[in-house]
Amino acid sequence: MKLEKKRVLVVGMARSGIAAAELLLRHGAIPVLSDMKLEEAFGDQLDSLRNTACVFRLGEDSVKLLDEADILMISPGVPIDAPVVKVAKEKGIPVVGELELASSLLNGDMLAISGTNGKTTTTTLLGKIFENAGRITHVAGNIGYPLSAVAISAKKEDVTVVEVSSFQLESVKTFHPHVAALLNITEDHLNRHHTMEEYIRVKELIVKNQTAEDYCILNYEDEVLREFGRHIVPKTVYFSSVRKLDEGIYLDGDLIVLKTADEEIPLVHTGELKLLGQHNFENVMAAVAMAYYDGV
Repeated sequence: MKLEKKRVLVVGMARSGIAAAELLLRHGAIPVLSDMKLEEAFGDQLDSLRNTACVFRLGEDSVKLLDEADILMISPGVPIDAPVVKVAKEKGIPVVGELELASSLLNGDMLAISGTNGKTTTTTLLGKIFENAGRITHVAGNIGYPLSAVAISAKKEDVTVVEVSSFQLESVKTFHPHVAALLNITEDHLNRHHTMEEYIRVKELIVKNQTAEDYCILNYEDEVLREFGRHIVPKTVYFSSVRKLDEGIYLDGDLIVLKTADEEIPLVHTGELKLLGQHNFENVMAAVAMAYYDGV
């Protein structure tokens, strides 16, 4: 994406929008800041963007601001069917989400975790595993630290673990984690996605650009994900807390075991974990599998 001297309308000035504007500035773009709230409502949150190339248009109708925009960048809180997105598409203006923008400009290895429940625990744990393996590690995304903030400074030898929500996945185009995980899918966010079918479709976009060289970690006990794993391009690795698997990571009594085509690795007894309960054992299995298939 060519950003030099492009006017990028940034809609939604929460943390992700602010970080995206800072990232855009680093790449020579002219961010046009848009939010329903007036400037004074932000206090000192926007101080880093003052006295820069940013154009402040807060409190104005974002649809009308499209006339002076080359690109529309939407924060996760802006739905893909919002009026400003619809009009931008009608006008032929490229629409990019914050996750898409940041990942396209991010250096280094990237892993991504989604699911209805357990995302934050698994993301935090995976980040700690990489740190303890000696990697310079960034933990970002839906966990509360924008990926755009990481993309400003991450180096090619770094690893970034990203928690991604369905809101962020709605607008992905080139987003490509080397290892992805879907922990589970249960009914959620239907006020945004309207139907369960659409919610599932959006969640599954996490593998959209993965290749046969990549990995996707899936919950075997989730019927939607079990079937999904049979029809995707990346290598599928299942985890299960209720049965042994021919290949994958599973709970055998109180022992978590990782089994590949070549070896069987006993990892940890559940009694040794500080994370308790079956759902947390699943989070541990997902994090360990992700780390293993990324070389730890």
